[in-house]
Amino acid sequence: MKTLHLNKILSDEEVEKLKGHFINESHITHDIVDMDTDCYTDEGQLLFKFRKHVFSQEHCDLAWEHYRTLAKPSRGRGQAAGQVDPNSSYWKSKELTKTSGISTKYIVKGKESKMRVNNQVASQPIGYFEPTKSLGVDLPCRLTHYTKTHLDKFKSGIPYIQAVNESYKNLNKEQYDKQFERASAKPEFQIEGTAFSTFTINRNFQTSVHKDAGDFGFGNLTVLERGNYNGGYFVIPQYGIAIDLRQGDHLCVDVHQFHANTKMIETQSDKLYNESLETEFKYNPKVGTIGLDKLFTRISFVFYLRENIGIKCNKPTKYIINLDRHQKKMTYHKDCIRWSAVDGGDVDLDEIKNSKLYVRHNTKEAKVRGMYGCLMSHIKVLQHIVNNKINNVCILEDDSTSDFVLPDKLRDTNHITYLGGWLVNKKMKDIKNAVAEKETLVEGLNKLNDSRVLTTRAYYIPTWQLAEDLLNYINDKKVWKAIDIMMSEYVNHLYYPALSHQILGFESSIGNMTPKHNFEFYL
Repeated sequence: MKTLHLNKILSDEEVEKLKGHFINESHITHDIVDMDTDCYTDEGQLLFKFRKHVFSQEHCDLAWEHYRTLAKPSRGRGQAAGQVDPNSSYWKSKELTKTSGISTKYIVKGKESKMRVNNQVASQPIGYFEPTKSLGVDLPCRLTHYTKTHLDKFKSGIPYIQAVNESYKNLNKEQYDKQFERASAKPEFQIEGTAFSTFTINRNFQTSVHKDAGDFGFGNLTVLERGNYNGGYFVIPQYGIAIDLRQGDHLCVDVHQFHANTKMIETQSDKLYNESLETEFKYNPKVGTIGLDKLFTRISFVFYLRENIGIKCNKPTKYIINLDRHQKKMTYHKDCIRWSAVDGGDVDLDEIKNSKLYVRHNTKEAKVRGMYGCLMSHIKVLQHIVNNKINNVCILEDDSTSDFVLPDKLRDTNHITYLGGWLVNKKMKDIKNAVAEKETLVEGLNKLNDSRVLTTRAYYIPTWQLAEDLLNYINDKKVWKAIDIMMSEYVNHLYYPALSHQILGFESSIGNMTPKHNFEFYL
């Protein structure tokens, strides 16, 4: 094994000027690393550890089988995707305007595009992500989009990720232990048994000079290959060092240093060999994804822990069910996600009558519409939670307070818990009588035996699987009742005293009348 201690060959100001630019082998001043190597700065800071032939063919085959199609075209890589070249085969077919560095606008049907766009590359994050805002939409802590849509593939390839994790542990144990401890503190956002929450997968993507942002600890890089090519070296330009990372190798590297890749190229013999390969991917050159016109394939992975998962994913995601015509009510709710309620008044009455909702024949139409809108609002937000595999969720109606702090103990439960509502006796004939069980409630979690909660004011769901179970319970019923009645049949835990209360004097948007006083049975 070789050990290197390197001095900077570029000042901080000089390397800063390379941001967003592609580099070549002229930026490499040392021999290209192609053997087991530990590399440090002259001050003793670890830059990288590189090991050859760490991963078995079996692991590489597994990763290829399950992950090779996940590197989807994206314009979200910003600086790493490099400078826009107006003379490239894709961009020269567009009428560009206001091109500047890594982004440009262009003319569409005589009008300038509203958004600036970057080069399109085959690159996607897979795994878990912290809360972000995308196109004006607040996204909670979550599985990324392409993970959700390819969940079986993601799970089936985990043994490869675990092999990378084990190698990381062996190579850089001090940093690994810190990262693993931090990842394990949020197991719902941890790739099973690893120090990672996420990995970025790229296909034939030559990155320009950039630093990785938003991750904790070191990056762990691997590649998969099909066909022949040269280049694609991982370069740390400030130190003039490059690594030839190939299939089966492991690079554990400080990705907070500026880094990039050199271009991947084919010799004439490479091209002849690659032309003999069966077509593995479908590619439309008109889409303009850089690098996908090549017959060889280089899949690269960067495994890491999203730093903000440990910071921003403590709080539950709070969904506020709110009618579009009552959006002013959202001024009472901070750091919550608005869920557009189904307005029963806008639904065709025949659709309601043909649904499974049961109401008495003499029920007024307005109430029927309100019941249906409320029911469907909750069903739709529950389905959203299931579809997006969202854990640690509160669902609230917009006339409920949302500024409560959720106790840690609730996150470890295996049931749905009411956080507020109307506590009544189980039998409807006793609904106006005092609730004897209320006198036995203790502070904190309680299991209800002789009473139940009406209204769907506020409830907590620790895992998406429980939301799915509730949905299945509702959907399996031959006849639907009001959502609070069906919920009270299913949910039998509450937190006392209530964490969420009705905002007094505040008319409910989904069916409840304005409360005239503090009703004694409210939790």
